[in-house]
Amino acid sequence: MRTFANLYPTAYLVFDGGVATELYERGFYINRPFEELNLTHPRDVGAVHEAYLDAGAMMVTTNTFSLTTPQLEKFDIKQKQGELMHAAIRIARAAVEAKNKNAKVGLSWGPMGVLLEPLGRLSREEVRAEYENLTRLANQVPLYDFYILETFSNLDELSCAIDGIRAIDQERPILASITVNSSETATLQNFASRIGTREDVQAIGMNCSEGPHDLMASLKVLKPLTQKPIIIQPNAGIPRNINGRYFYMTSPDYLAKFAKRFIEAGAYGVGGCCGTGPDHIHAIAQAMKMMEAKQIKDTSFIDVKNTRIEIIDKLPKERRSLESRSQSKISQKLKTGEKVISIELTSPRGTDVTKFLAAIEKVRDAKVDFVNVPDGARAATRASSLHLAAFVNSAAKYGVTVIPHLTTRDRNLIALQSDLLGASINNVHDLLLVTGDPPKLGNSRDATAVYDIDSIGLTYLVDRLNHGLTPTGDELGSQTHFGIGVASNPTAINLELELKRWQYKVESGADFAVTQPIYEAQTFLRWKDQIGPRYRPHVVGIWPFVSFKNAEFMAHEVPGVFVPKWALEKMSKVQDDPAASVKMGIEIAVQTMRELMNECEGFAISAPLGRVEVALEVLTCLK
Repeated sequence: MRTFANLYPTAYLVFDGGVATELYERGFYINRPFEELNLTHPRDVGAVHEAYLDAGAMMVTTNTFSLTTPQLEKFDIKQKQGELMHAAIRIARAAVEAKNKNAKVGLSWGPMGVLLEPLGRLSREEVRAEYENLTRLANQVPLYDFYILETFSNLDELSCAIDGIRAIDQERPILASITVNSSETATLQNFASRIGTREDVQAIGMNCSEGPHDLMASLKVLKPLTQKPIIIQPNAGIPRNINGRYFYMTSPDYLAKFAKRFIEAGAYGVGGCCGTGPDHIHAIAQAMKMMEAKQIKDTSFIDVKNTRIEIIDKLPKERRSLESRSQSKISQKLKTGEKVISIELTSPRGTDVTKFLAAIEKVRDAKVDFVNVPDGARAATRASSLHLAAFVNSAAKYGVTVIPHLTTRDRNLIALQSDLLGASINNVHDLLLVTGDPPKLGNSRDATAVYDIDSIGLTYLVDRLNHGLTPTGDELGSQTHFGIGVASNPTAINLELELKRWQYKVESGADFAVTQPIYEAQTFLRWKDQIGPRYRPHVVGIWPFVSFKNAEFMAHEVPGVFVPKWALEKMSKVQDDPAASVKMGIEIAVQTMRELMNECEGFAISAPLGRVEVALEVLTCLK
């Protein structure tokens, strides 16, 4: 297996700059993938490579960063994946042959742009298969010298990408590069341990990030932890948007000064990422010609003498049990063996909380401990469930704990973490995590759905926060104490898929479940048997009908709810009598609850159409 020293036996390497941003500077806009230019404007792509070679680059990277399947599918050009790859390789090789035959061609691939399990739905096997296929396609035009996997942030994805390449090509060197901030020391340590120790990786690197100054701090952390050659390729600072165009403010001279410092601190190669053009690379090359590569001088940032560096997966082998979370009201209830009883209320449409608080007081007076509040049910705009929970839970006079539902529909990963940390500060310690209905079902149908992750990924995220960690493993310095509730659907049409999702939720950290409304005890008992050892405490959902129309709506228009034929028939018989309809709905609900009383850990009773008195009457009849 070749090394970078075999490719280019010099004391240091000069890499090229940002191919995509240089194409942007030449007038190609960002509404289409830059990789398409390999076929539509090959001369322009070649001119970029030639400009970097003229500037002194020893290593040029192909215009293939976003050639993974998910990235191409966004623009419906997946069928051109092979053509775009082959064209890019030929263009880069032609530039090298024309300008500097000693220069080397690096085949550049970035991440897939889709979240990996457990946060997302993309499996590790799918990642390995993707990069295996990319390598197979690339080998049809073997005019490149090494692989550069760049701008990765998920080490699992990076590791799988390496595995995929090595399944096809065991010879060409791999440079594995991540984007990271210097404050993310746990990520840097994990990177050194997981990637920097792999024999099938010939160099590691850091690129993009926040610019040269921050990457210098990261290099001081990383260098003492690995024996691998390190390549540094910073952005030209943080871009500024001026009149719709992006400008990078770091000058070539400034970047050249840091190139010297990178080499002095132990880097083996320097180049550029976003915003670094030929002028930046020329300045780097000139600066590096005037100095000899030196060994690292300053290791005071981390003292590793006689210290064993360990890989950091700080989640303990055994997760803390729900009962150990003193701030979780659900945990306290389950610890004593008491039934968890919750009334589901919808949040107000506006800012007037009079009716909502009146309902809360009725629940309190009925000596019910919990109220659960959906997060924009049916994708309708309502007051935030998190904010309502904080408002009620922080006021002792209400005597009720609100359990907010939290969806992934409306918040990206940053907002989810911020809102969760804020909720924990504001006395919210129990959650029900759901993916959320799509906007097209609601009253803002033109709204965009985020869905960075689904409910499984959110479960994992919250469990990490409970251990004082971000999803990427960085320490927060404190931890949350959430009781993690998830949805389970014993009546799902595709029960095999639902069982698999339940397994993932348990593995990701679920503590308890709230089911969809159940109308037949046998449905839940069958589900309980099927999940077997993966059972977690279940709070069974109960929706008392208030009319035949209400029953029909639940049966035919609410996804995931099964209403048996006999229940519809009973409601049909009393449909002309409103009072009798409510009474019958309550009787059906009570019958289900009695049959399941010893089989579950509690009930979540919905207030149908906002009628909290109906939900409370169910409890009265049950007693």
